[in-house]
Amino acid sequence: MPRIHPSAIVHPSAQIGEGVRIGPYTIVEAGVRIGEGSEIGAHVTLGERLILGREVKVFNYACLGTASQDKKHRGEPSRAEIGDRTTIREFVTVNRATRAGGETRVGADALLMAYAHVAHECVVGDGAVLVNGATLGGEVVVEPGAIVSGLACVHQFCRIGRGALVGAGSKVTLDIPPYVLADGHPARPHGPNVVGLRRRGVEAAAILEIRRVYRQLFDRGRRLADNLDLIEDEFADSVWARQIVEFCRGSRRGVARPRLRAAVTELDWESAPPWEEAVEA
Repeated sequence: MPRIHPSAIVHPSAQIGEGVRIGPYTIVEAGVRIGEGSEIGAHVTLGERLILGREVKVFNYACLGTASQDKKHRGEPSRAEIGDRTTIREFVTVNRATRAGGETRVGADALLMAYAHVAHECVVGDGAVLVNGATLGGEVVVEPGAIVSGLACVHQFCRIGRGALVGAGSKVTLDIPPYVLADGHPARPHGPNVVGLRRRGVEAAAILEIRRVYRQLFDRGRRLADNLDLIEDEFADSVWARQIVEFCRGSRRGVARPRLRAAVTELDWESAPPWEEAVEA
């Protein structure tokens, strides 16, 4: 049997699974479905037609499945869905879709830390992490296992590739390829996410292969499309290379690329700044 605090307001059409706990002053609106074993904290708002999976944990003051903030939204019926075993921390906001019949989706085993925001029509993959204050614009895709660090913001329609890591406070305006570490304003790649790959148990040989793929991918001597062709030929049997190539070929906004460092030829030791302050192109 569900355990619902007497002060909670639950719409009669809501479907509450076995073993669900709903805390004080929480509001569950029409058409909400909550999977068995989920725990909903105090002062939470679960918006119309929201679907929560099994064993989801929602902490105090979260607002999930509430109306899209898109100015084009005119109350069209849409929904949001959150997968099994995902954890939603305090003050997280997840908006439902703008378009009629549309969906905002957060996958299974994800972690959305305090104050993270997921806008309309976003897709957050399984096992992804949004750290405190991370903000996703509309129709952003965060692929499985990716991490968007604290206070980072992602422009609408951008994609964060699987296993990628976006640094804290970054501004993402282009697609971030899989397994890359990106940081800055705007966010640009700084090499493969080696630490993340090791934590996932990826073998050293595979990490070396990903390094070689990225060296080829970001070779400035050729066009990106030519680099992708060369990667397909040289790493034809590589699952990692295939994922990276498919991601880049599917990019609509364009792929973020590393900055070029300014060339240093004749250095004036009297007037030149320290090496670590060298200006990047």
